[in-house]
Amino acid sequence: MINFSENKLPVIAGISIIIVIIFFHAWFSSYVGVEDWARPTPVPDTLENPYFWPPGVNYLGTPVPGDQKIDPFRQQVIDDYKKFMQKRRDVYKEWKSKKNFKPSNVTIDN
Repeated sequence: MINFSENKLPVIAGISIIIVIIFFHAWFSSYVGVEDWARPTPVPDTLENPYFWPPGVNYLGTPVPGDQKIDPFRQQVIDDYKKFMQKRRDVYKEWKSKKNFKPSNVTIDN
């Protein structure tokens, strides 16, 4: 069981922070007039794609080196995955072509 006398300080601090946030919100929102939030959102003249960035630059705007290559380990993983998926496709095609073919009997080894 949680004893309130041991946790009095965090509870009082949490409640006081919530009260301060409520007062700050009430004070801050009193400066925003109805005409400010009631008007429609302006539509820009030209619709730009925010996800477009020029070539040679990443999404943060820093230049990307032209000789950027994937490391050999990751390339090997990608190649192995492609080989595995091709074997799966072949097994599926063979299963579709035969009526009594059982895919559980097939092992995919190198």
